[in-house]
Amino acid sequence: MKKTHLLHIVILGFLVSTLGACAVLVPGETANRNGPPLGHAMFGAYVKGGVWNQEILFELETALDHEFKILHYFTNWDTPFDSEAVQDILELERIPLITWQATGKPLAAISEGRYDNYLYDWAKSVREIQAEVYIRIFPEMNGNWTTWHGNPKELVAAWQHIVNVFEVEGATNVRWVWSPNVTEPATEANRMELYYPGARYVDVLALDGYNWGTTRPYTAWKPFEEIFRTPYERVTALGRQPLWLAEVASTEYGGDKAEWINAMLSNTAFPRINAVIWFNENKETDWRIESSRQSLSAFRDWHDDTPTVSTLLASR
Repeated sequence: MKKTHLLHIVILGFLVSTLGACAVLVPGETANRNGPPLGHAMFGAYVKGGVWNQEILFELETALDHEFKILHYFTNWDTPFDSEAVQDILELERIPLITWQATGKPLAAISEGRYDNYLYDWAKSVREIQAEVYIRIFPEMNGNWTTWHGNPKELVAAWQHIVNVFEVEGATNVRWVWSPNVTEPATEANRMELYYPGARYVDVLALDGYNWGTTRPYTAWKPFEEIFRTPYERVTALGRQPLWLAEVASTEYGGDKAEWINAMLSNTAFPRINAVIWFNENKETDWRIESSRQSLSAFRDWHDDTPTVSTLLASR
C-alpha cells in the first residue's frame, strides 16, 4: 500500500472518530435536534375515575380507537397504597403512574422521619406488587399553588428521605418521577433546577404544561412548542433520564384545539420526550380529549395507522 493511501486512511479514520465523538449528545443539546414525531411516543392519560371504573376508560378508548399505554391517577398522603387499582392497571398490561401528593405535610417533618411509619407501609405494599410502579411526588414543586413550594433545600431533603425509606424497605420496583411545571414564579430562588434532588433519586424527568388559551384574563393561546421549548432545554440539561410530559392538555377557548393537538403529535423538536400523558378532565376548563368532535378526531386520525383496541376491548 502506498504511503499516501495509508495517510488518507488514517486521516479518514480520525475524521470519522472525531465526528462520531461530536455526535454524542449531552444533556440540553438534544433540543436542537429533530426526533420522531411525539405521536409515536407512549401515549397515556389521566382519565378521571377511569382507574376505578374501567368502563369510563374503555368508553374513551373505544371512541379514540387507541389504547393508553400509561394510566395515571392521583392520591394524597394519609391514603393507603391502592394495591388493587395498581394490579388492575397491570392486568391491562399498562404502566401505572401515581401522583402522590403530600398536601399540607411540612417538608421538614418528612425529612425528619415523622411520617416514616406511613412511608414504610407504602413501601411494603409497593414492594409486593413485583412490577414497576411509577410514583410522582411533589409535582409542580416550582409553582406557588402547591403546599410544597418555596423551600428547595427542604424539598430535596424530603424527596431523598422518601426514596431512601423505599430503598431500605426493598421497594426497588419504584421509578421516581420528578415533574416541575413549565410555568414558575419569576424569582431566581424558585427555579425548577433548585428543586432537583439528583440523578440517584430521579428515574424519570418530566414536565407539566397546559395551553390555557383565553380562559383567564391573564392567559393567551400558546402553541405547543412555545409552551415547552425553554423548559425542555432546561430540564434535559439536568440528566439523561427518560423525559415524559406527565400532564399536558389544551382548552378549546382562544384557538383551534384540534390544530393544537395535531401540532403536538407531529412535533419533532423534542427527541428526549418518550411519553405524553394527557390530563383528561373537565376541570378549570374542558381539557378532555373528547371536549369536541374535532378534538377527538385529531387524536383518532393521528393514531389511525397504529394498532387499534377494538378487538382487545371486544374480548374482555
